[in-house]
Amino acid sequence: MRRVGTLALPFLLVGCLLAQGSSGDFVRAKEPETRSGPMSTALESLDAARLARHMAWLADPRREGRGLGTRGLNATVHHLKDQLQAMGVPPLGTSPLQAVPLREVRPGKGSIRLRTTSHLFTFHAGQDAVLPAIEPGVLSGPVVFVGHGIQEPTLGHDDFRGLEVRGRIVAFLDGLPPGEPWKKPELIERYASPRPADRYDQRLALLEKLGARGAIALETGLDQRIREGKEPALPYFLAARGLPRSGEPPLARVALTAELRQALETGQVETATLSIRGREKDLLGFNVLGRLEGSDPSLRQEAILIGAHMDHLGKPNGVVHPGADDNASGVAALLEIARSFAGTPIRPKRTILFAFWTGEEEGKFGSGHYTRHPRWPLATTRAYLNLDMIGHPWTPADLQALAAEAKAPAAFLDGLDPARFAEPGLSSAHRDLGPILRQAGLGTGMSLHLDWTDGRNGGSDYRDFARLGLPFVRFFGSYFPEYHKPGDTLDKLDPEQVKRMARLVLATAWLLADR
Repeated sequence: MRRVGTLALPFLLVGCLLAQGSSGDFVRAKEPETRSGPMSTALESLDAARLARHMAWLADPRREGRGLGTRGLNATVHHLKDQLQAMGVPPLGTSPLQAVPLREVRPGKGSIRLRTTSHLFTFHAGQDAVLPAIEPGVLSGPVVFVGHGIQEPTLGHDDFRGLEVRGRIVAFLDGLPPGEPWKKPELIERYASPRPADRYDQRLALLEKLGARGAIALETGLDQRIREGKEPALPYFLAARGLPRSGEPPLARVALTAELRQALETGQVETATLSIRGREKDLLGFNVLGRLEGSDPSLRQEAILIGAHMDHLGKPNGVVHPGADDNASGVAALLEIARSFAGTPIRPKRTILFAFWTGEEEGKFGSGHYTRHPRWPLATTRAYLNLDMIGHPWTPADLQALAAEAKAPAAFLDGLDPARFAEPGLSSAHRDLGPILRQAGLGTGMSLHLDWTDGRNGGSDYRDFARLGLPFVRFFGSYFPEYHKPGDTLDKLDPEQVKRMARLVLATAWLLADR
């Protein structure tokens, strides 16, 4: 039997009392009893009023949407540094700031050419094409057309059957195949979301696994949306020069015509050439890093890292995107968690690290840089916990859909308050995280569904840790209609909801650090 630290015992007792509320990956919690001990003290010290003040400062229009290269993000960096210092949280390393070299690219008039044996289709950025946000230059290769680019084994559908993808540029149709089976809400969200980044996530993750060199999405009406100003060519950011490009293949988008579709479906298109144009400028971003040493003389050489990204989208087209949920909510929670850990009379055995990442929205730049240049050895980093968009609870309709899809126990939803539900994502390679999350959920009164995932193609800063094989947990609330829009504002958030999620994260970190 694994030895259990005395500080974790109150939560284990709660778990034993409420274990009858758990089934498989669903955990049904009740309101926990008030208990004594350092961890309970830390949990009780989390304060919704302070969370509200932190979020108000971060989402203020004067922060300019905290976009890369803005004065607002630079002010945020120094504000967080000062906050950690005032809390008594020492820096991780000689300084709390870790420089992250970046490049800004202002796109020019590039083009995409698709060549057949007898014809050349040419598409121009700003007219009928959107080019990938990659280093200026030329990307070319043989083309393979894969229909809608979808693999759905449950429907017996595989657009890639018998096709060679590795090393090729893959062209696919936007949207979903026709037919009633494709009208399920989860499939629409997965492949036909109004947000381009979301509707292509699944396809690009698959193309990465298959070794594709690049991707071209064929979109009906793209040229019209460009003319209406709905697809502006905005500046984008890249990591420092000299780093090998990894991850998903670069995605271009072109306006679909009947002639092009026929050429693709009959196998006439042979090669694609993407000419990326743009002016580059070097700049520096900064991570903000803190450390609280563990209480055990030997185990303090190991650490639990908790992170949240502080950047958002800035001012696309001159309009401030405040990013209240994305990710002022996660940053505020991490500040409160750091303050609570710093104020406990007895700390957990392992060291706790705090990271406020830069550049998540543009490419996971801050967390990616840290994994290449860690200030704490990754070999002794026992887990990474990520907070991103934790301010909105699940809706009853979404809970009903999840319960049906994931086959929740029959009575799981009976009387369940959506505000007291979360779906943490856990590393599927580290099943020992499950009992920790169950304890944390039961002890904080949060019902859970454990979402096991490899995380390698994840949409937030846990991605690079997952790719290195480190244990991770992602904490996330629910999408809402103003995601990545100017309407992601403070007035739509409930500080008490952020506090509930912060309690779940703190409990998870404490239990991991003290086991």
